[in-house]
Amino acid sequence: MARPVRERSGDSRDSVRTAKVTTITVDRNALLPALAAAGKAVERRSTIPILQNVLLEASGGRLAVTGTDLDIEVTIDLPAQSDGQAAFSLPSGLLHDTVRKLPDGCEIRLTVEPTTAQLSAGRSRFRLQVLPAADYPRFTPVEPSHSFALPGQALDRVVSTLAFAISTEETRYYLNGIYLHEHRDAGALVTVATDGHRLAKLALPLPEGAAGMPGIILPKKTVQIVHALLAGEGDVSIDMTETRIRFSRANGPTLTSKLIDGTYPDYQRVIPGANANRFHVDRAALASAADRVMTVSAERGRPVKQAYEAGTLKLAVANPDSGSAEEEIAVDLVEGEPVEIGFNGKYCLDMLAACACERVEV
Repeated sequence: MARPVRERSGDSRDSVRTAKVTTITVDRNALLPALAAAGKAVERRSTIPILQNVLLEASGGRLAVTGTDLDIEVTIDLPAQSDGQAAFSLPSGLLHDTVRKLPDGCEIRLTVEPTTAQLSAGRSRFRLQVLPAADYPRFTPVEPSHSFALPGQALDRVVSTLAFAISTEETRYYLNGIYLHEHRDAGALVTVATDGHRLAKLALPLPEGAAGMPGIILPKKTVQIVHALLAGEGDVSIDMTETRIRFSRANGPTLTSKLIDGTYPDYQRVIPGANANRFHVDRAALASAADRVMTVSAERGRPVKQAYEAGTLKLAVANPDSGSAEEEIAVDLVEGEPVEIGFNGKYCLDMLAACACERVEV
């Protein structure tokens, strides 16, 4: 059964206030990665004090750690012992640094009072300022329109392939992320990123449950956190609406995020549809050769001239201030005629670095 996406609202657990002293015991090696994960969603420079905090909720032998910046929420659940229920927030950076500097494998004891929390381990004692859980912003459950799963390795491949092309230009905010949509004719989940100068596209088999999904734009920060926390082994569950998306893994973190509210441009119009000239070349050889000839460039963005012929690719850079450089590598003409063209050298290197293959087709 699909699990609900969470939006902001007062949660029932927020009503649990620490009116008495509550003691929580947790393993340092379980708490530290949870604080690091939740801290990825926290905006350290926020002018709102509670947004610099993480929320901790202890109940029933578990401790939930949550961080948010109002657009993204990350929650991690871990085992812990407590003598009652407690919900409170502590400074994210300070708490993480404190736990990080404690001895590996030690047991941490949190004694929570209405306005302060004492953290102790061995002979170490720290007292941190508490802010009330009732003031901590949360996402409330809503019913998802679509739910499906993707392998963590597929998410890793998407980010590794597309990240270099995500725009950082604020005026075209709708390009500041990765566009996901269904390609019905191909039965594929298509992912795209572009900054207006270069474009990257990757298609995945359409997962069960994704048919009919709306096109969505994942914010860049969300993409980065998903890659850091969920990419890798195992499947990742995805629940989405038109405005929210939720990523989760069994016994792992849960990430809920707003989507970018905008219309993605028709990227298909800039992809050549009928180019008669195709060449095959070794990816690593092309990247190394392009990097070498760019040594004489005054700027990394100076164009690299590429002359494709049957059997040979000639790369050249001319800089009137420092000199010139040329290099030849082997290339296979698949079809068409020889081509001479110039590319931005840095863009070319970024693209080649993102390709997970030995040979590329130009």
